[in-house]
Amino acid sequence: MSPGGGHGGGGGHGAHGAHGHGAPPGDEPFTASLERMNRFQEPLAAAIIAECGVPRGSRGLDVGCGAGLWTRWLAEAVGTGGHVLGLEPDPKRVVAAKELAGTPSGGGAIAFDVGDATALTLASASVDWAWLGDVLHHVVDTAAALRELRRVVRPGGRIAVKESQVPAAMFLPGQPELERRIQVAEIQRTLDEGAGRSFQERRQTTPGALRAAGLEDVAIRTWVLQRRAPLAPADQDYIQRTVFSRNWGERLRPLLSADDWALRTAVCDAESPDNALRRPDYWCLYPITLFVARVP
Repeated sequence: MSPGGGHGGGGGHGAHGAHGHGAPPGDEPFTASLERMNRFQEPLAAAIIAECGVPRGSRGLDVGCGAGLWTRWLAEAVGTGGHVLGLEPDPKRVVAAKELAGTPSGGGAIAFDVGDATALTLASASVDWAWLGDVLHHVVDTAAALRELRRVVRPGGRIAVKESQVPAAMFLPGQPELERRIQVAEIQRTLDEGAGRSFQERRQTTPGALRAAGLEDVAIRTWVLQRRAPLAPADQDYIQRTVFSRNWGERLRPLLSADDWALRTAVCDAESPDNALRRPDYWCLYPITLFVARVP
């Protein structure tokens, strides 16, 4: 799960750094940005998980578990007798997820391990459901990952794909032209990592990818998270440090004109007196889309 590639950042997907709310990310652990995105999304977590229909006592798989918070929330949803395994390809992220997720409440069991979405080591039909939170758009061989998930999820089980900002978010109210150009710059930036397809394109073509993998009954639902001033600390933290400072930071400078970069600096830099988050009338909109398909 990644907080990069688009406004959402996510990631998607621990606050181990010692930076203040306005400080740039610097060399903090990657999982810090993932935790910020998860904390920002947390108010919708219960509703999104409920939409997946994960049964009590079921066994599930969180592929690309990132910081591990969604793994814990899923384990709490399955409750007593249930079990959720979180997988990450990087052993360091597995360690970080274990530290942050802790022990779920409500009796659900949780575990973490190293794993690759395109080459799972689980037995066929060994889990009741699989979850991918803000991660599928990062998997270049999407078809291979979905084939593997179809293999390990039992017939009749579900595969759920959460993607933030399938339609674009709004973080700069009153600056639609600048925000649109930032969005275009982000699309351009992710083309190489997405093997010629931007993260936005990959997110928006998820239903077709699920159907191409032979999955059935694809359902789609979108929630819109709205925040306004005064922002809660978790919201301030995510928007400033992950969206403004990290996602819209130096990596976008070469893709924006000098004028756009100057305006972006004025409204996004933490120390700027014109920072958008200082406005008493600040508000933002952040969509989260859930795709759920059934294994035949």
